[in-house]
Amino acid sequence: MTRVSKQGVIGHFLDPESALAAAAKVRDSEWTHFDILTPFPIHGMDEALGVRRSWVPYATAGLAAIGIVLAQVLQNYVMVFDWPIVFGGKPFFSWPAFLPITFEAMVYWGAIGTAIIAIIAGKRDTVPQPPPMAIRTGATVDRFVLWISATDPKYNAERVMAFARSIGALDVHAVDATGGGDA
Repeated sequence: MTRVSKQGVIGHFLDPESALAAAAKVRDSEWTHFDILTPFPIHGMDEALGVRRSWVPYATAGLAAIGIVLAQVLQNYVMVFDWPIVFGGKPFFSWPAFLPITFEAMVYWGAIGTAIIAIIAGKRDTVPQPPPMAIRTGATVDRFVLWISATDPKYNAERVMAFARSIGALDVHAVDATGGGDA
């Protein structure tokens, strides 16, 4: 009798094509808490995993627009209303002179805001990963690793291991919290 793991099931693939096909099969199956770990990006993997397009670029564009508006409002208030000074006969509202600061404010608000959003959004990861440093997956060197987490609502270690073997995964075994497991 195989000891059932409380952490998840791991299986390996040797080439990117089989990992891509496996990702699509797992996506279409009953499991939802899974991931494919790869040593390099694979074209089409996001679609195969069912990952939606990120909303972060739209937030970055909005934050950059806020930076533009704030820079223009501040510079126009100071140069036109609060402390108008004539520089070389130019008008008080000289928008070409405001462009460098406007660009810098756009970059600042976009970058800092995106970093804060990435930190907050990154905490919403729903798929726990294999225990780091406890197991050697080979995903950073030469293997493509299928990971199905025990947090999945329909998780059953024996069924998951049988499914992983049926889609061509090699060295399929359950992983517990310490990184050990049974094949």
